[in-house]
Amino acid sequence: MHVDNRGPRAGEPVVIAKGVTKTYGRTRALTGVDLEVRAGEVLGLVGHNGAGKSTLMRVLAGLEACDEGAVLVHGKEVSGAAGPRAQDFRAVRMAYQETSLCPDLTVAENIWVSSRHCLPRLRWRRAASDAVRRRLDEMFPGHGVTPRDRVEDLSLAQRQMVEITRASLVDRLDLLILDEPTESLGPDAARSLYDYVRTLTAAGTAVLLISHRIREVLSVADRVAVLRDGAVTAERFAEGLGEQDVLELMGAHVAVPSDRERAAARAAGDGADRPVVAELRGATGPGLREVSLRVGAGEVVGLAGLAGQGQQEVLERLWRPVRRDTTVVGTRAYVPGDRQRSGVLPLWSVAENLIVTAMRGLARQGLRRPAEERAAVGDWVERLAIRGGADAGITELSGGNQQKVIVARAFASTAELVLLDDPFRGVDVHTKTDLYALIRQEAAQGRSVVWYSSENAEMAHCDRVYVFRAGRVVAELVGEEISEERIIAVSFAESESDGEQSNE
Repeated sequence: MHVDNRGPRAGEPVVIAKGVTKTYGRTRALTGVDLEVRAGEVLGLVGHNGAGKSTLMRVLAGLEACDEGAVLVHGKEVSGAAGPRAQDFRAVRMAYQETSLCPDLTVAENIWVSSRHCLPRLRWRRAASDAVRRRLDEMFPGHGVTPRDRVEDLSLAQRQMVEITRASLVDRLDLLILDEPTESLGPDAARSLYDYVRTLTAAGTAVLLISHRIREVLSVADRVAVLRDGAVTAERFAEGLGEQDVLELMGAHVAVPSDRERAAARAAGDGADRPVVAELRGATGPGLREVSLRVGAGEVVGLAGLAGQGQQEVLERLWRPVRRDTTVVGTRAYVPGDRQRSGVLPLWSVAENLIVTAMRGLARQGLRRPAEERAAVGDWVERLAIRGGADAGITELSGGNQQKVIVARAFASTAELVLLDDPFRGVDVHTKTDLYALIRQEAAQGRSVVWYSSENAEMAHCDRVYVFRAGRVVAELVGEEISEERIIAVSFAESESDGEQSNE
């Protein structure tokens, strides 16, 4: 693939939005956005779910036309009445939070679909394979992906790596838009990505980074812009800016366990006096090595550690307890980590997605009760402030609002055990605060929760945390023992068993 290195000089605007508005039906997604993205910089864009971030990105990438205002690329207005033209946005590329890859195609075939204009027509498969292999090696060493792999067979993290790589493979790249790029990546892959981002900006490429992980944004961005209610309400240089400063600009606050929650965790002790709802006894199998854990009634149990160390396998065992080493008492509800493949029902409305698991509990003598269903939906929509309302199509919602619906669906059921697979991936800090409170409220009423999170700080809201490494439980933390620092230390600490395993 030939790469054209001629681009704008550092500091020159690559893409400018002037008074951009966008409306979908009754929803006003953008209300007059003014924004500049400059060559050689990383601009971090932050805001709540539903603030208009994804809509703005689609407009800046030329995927949608704005209703009013103008978009300029290299000083040329490209938002004509006929809509954006692909050739005007050829050097602007976007990596989506929910990947745009075709699952039935191979990695190389996906690259051809998106980059065929800069690949040879003859022997295109070899050219696409070579290009994606080189770029994956540059961006994500140790990725484990081959060009012949079908996307459907890749893990969520690997699909995200391919998605980001796909966006970067173009003959000239002036602006790379990254929409929540690290939500599915582990710490090592995230660090590798940001190292590559710094290489891009040093060469003059502009990068627009959207993320709810404020610390990550501040660690890599040169400037930070805040989007609220469809408009940019603040812009600041990242240097000297703290996480709390950004959250205040967003109108949010950091969610931490309350004194009452900490007191409850201390009073709970190790949970030995609670009736056992679920238990693993020396569970071994794919991804697991002699795992023992238990879940008490009304207990919030966290599964922590680096990604891919056995946490999802534990959730799968609890969801389908078919082995003798696993016992689960009562009914279960599951919130999957991949909402697009396993979570949302795309042809249904918000109400239908939300109420489907609660229908049996609300029915009488096998007959549905529509009035009770509407009341339950209305209650959950109001409790979680689901933007768009009950009648909206689920795919019309932002990713974070879709995630709220999936979480609400689990808690709206009568399940005694709720299993959460990284449920707040891509959810803004304000929504997370509401959902943390929801989990504690449900636990106080006797419901048990098993919660895997890729963000160790979230584990402070649990009663007990099991830390995983290489398919084993390497620590059990209770009450005040639970902290992000302790989890990280245990996750990276070497043990004799690790050494023995590595030498086998």
